[in-house]
This record gives sequence, C-alpha cells and structure tokens, in this order.
Amino acid sequence: MARQPADPHAYLDPWEAYQGHESFMPYLLNRTTSALNADFHAVLRKHDMTLLHWRVLAFLTEHDGLGVSALASVTDVDQATLSRALTVMENAGYIAREPHGRDQRMVVIRILPAGKAQFQHVLPLAWEIYDRAVAGLSDDEQEVLHGLLNRIRDNLRAK
Repeated sequence: MARQPADPHAYLDPWEAYQGHESFMPYLLNRTTSALNADFHAVLRKHDMTLLHWRVLAFLTEHDGLGVSALASVTDVDQATLSRALTVMENAGYIAREPHGRDQRMVVIRILPAGKAQFQHVLPLAWEIYDRAVAGLSDDEQEVLHGLLNRIRDNLRAK
C-alpha cells in the first residue's frame, strides 16, 4: 500500500509512492468495472437493454419524473446520448416524456408499467452479479466500500 504523508497537503513523490499497477487505484477500478460490466452487459443484451437503459430505469424507479438534464447528470451521460436512449425506451413502452407541470418548455421522464416490470425482471439477475462481486465481504465491509467509492467520486468531482 502506498505510503501517505503525515500532512495530507504535503507533496509525495509519485516515483516513491507508486507500488505497481496492482495497487494503482485507476487500474484497479478500471479492471473491476470491466469485470462487473462484462457480465452485466451479457445479462442486459439477453433482455434487449443497454447499461444506460438500466440506469435510466433504476433512477426512475427511485425518483420518477426527472427532467432530462437531471437524468443525464445522474446517469453520467450527455443529453444527446440520453435522448437517443430515451427514444428507444419510449418505443419499447418503458418510459414516457411528459411536459413539466409548471414549465411547459421542460420535459420530465416517467417510468411506465412495462419499464417497472422490466426493471423488476432484471434486478435479481443484476443482484446475482453484485453478490458474486462482494462474496466474502461482510455487510460492514460493503458499507465501507460504498462509502469510500462515493468519497473518491466526490473528491474527483470537486476538482
């Protein structure tokens, strides 16, 4: 594990700190994400979905009626990519675009019964992958892992 300076603002020479790719966080996160996504993409393909479709259904299941810009933000995609995915999902009967109640220039995205059913159908398959990924980790360790990953993301967003 890389040595941390006593003062968190002190400069640590990267040549001294680097312990090889097996302890380099970007490499580890990339390999882990690739492994998780490979299995998940296979599951989603069998159900005529993409990872973005899954994310949209997941967020709308939690917070129905999001605007397009908010949905683009939480799914980490640009609005043009999201718009294309929403068209596919709308044609599949998973979602509907509706005018915003107070601002007719805005559109909100609503999950339809078919979208809820698709999400509920795929969720157990997704959970199997999650269970396999965290096998051997206690509930407390999983909670710590989630917290650390969220902190790392927040640190990088803060710039």
